[in-house]
Amino acid sequence: MTPPRIAELSALLTSFEGDAGDSIDWAAIESAYGTSFPTDYKEFVQRFGYGTIEGSISTLIPIATTNSMVRRVAPLPDLVRTDSAFNRWAERGRTFSLDRILVWGETDSADVLGWVVTGVDPNSWPVVVWVRGDAAWVVHECGMVEFLTKLLSGTFPECPISDASLMGIAHARFLHDREEERLAEEGIYPWTEE
Repeated sequence: MTPPRIAELSALLTSFEGDAGDSIDWAAIESAYGTSFPTDYKEFVQRFGYGTIEGSISTLIPIATTNSMVRRVAPLPDLVRTDSAFNRWAERGRTFSLDRILVWGETDSADVLGWVVTGVDPNSWPVVVWVRGDAAWVVHECGMVEFLTKLLSGTFPECPISDASLMGIAHARFLHDREEERLAEEGIYPWTEE
């Protein structure tokens, strides 16, 4: 049986072409990262994985490596964590240390999507978004799958990311990175009109 949250998202988001999803050794990854990951995120990785939604939102997976060039779930880079310009919060009284942010995605508008690691229970971590257009962090009291579901279904009171094109989109498509690479080798670029 598919868990309710991922089933709801799957009704809004379908695989563009080919297989999606990634197989992760969660025990090894969680040991390497020193933390557990939210259950809904694990379900998302199993169903969809590392790729893009409509070419606008990239979703990352955890990879045990010290190579900073590998795109993966990771803390904010040192340059961001130490720059006071990035320590702006949209809601007064809702501020967190930038050291507590774990990034799971990004948008093509340079927004950053992550969790605020607020305790040992990853299922209670809120989603946090650096909205580039507002130059501030916004905290959303929901998990990653609920965040994406609310975005794609259009049920947020206002769009939580800089690019409003995904807000309430009828049939969003997900393209796994390995499939996008395969298509690129054939000269096919699915997110362009060409």
